[in-house]
Amino acid sequence: MIDKKHMQKQIRMKKTLISLLVIISLSSCSLMEKHICSNYESDNNSFRSYANALSADAQFAQDKALMIAKQNIAEAVDIYILDKFNHQTFLADPEFENKINTARKTVLKDISIVCSRTITKKDMFKAFVAIEISKENIDSELKIRLNEITQ
Repeated sequence: MIDKKHMQKQIRMKKTLISLLVIISLSSCSLMEKHICSNYESDNNSFRSYANALSADAQFAQDKALMIAKQNIAEAVDIYILDKFNHQTFLADPEFENKINTARKTVLKDISIVCSRTITKKDMFKAFVAIEISKENIDSELKIRLNEITQ
């Protein structure tokens, strides 16, 4: 009788342990997923952006994540340019505004991908991407474009 009770207790403990391990492993996977490519932040030298996207097609998920990250970094670049130059100057001089926009578009083509990962999740693909662009490159391109105006 004691052996049977002891065995039942061991079986319950094993089931509990297995359940705990499954829960821990599932939650650790989702915690790990949250950190894929996400530890890239803008600093004094570079703008950085992170995004992720989900799709049934791996390439579409990657393209979508990259597009979202580029949209985010474009907003930061726009703010940087507006802070660097008086917004009223844009309104007063359409040629100046065109040169700034040309510089902005050129700079946004020079984005570097610093992290890119794709995982499979329930027959779907989840893509993660982090990108960056150097503030030095932005300043250099702006200088080139603005010098064209004065020549």
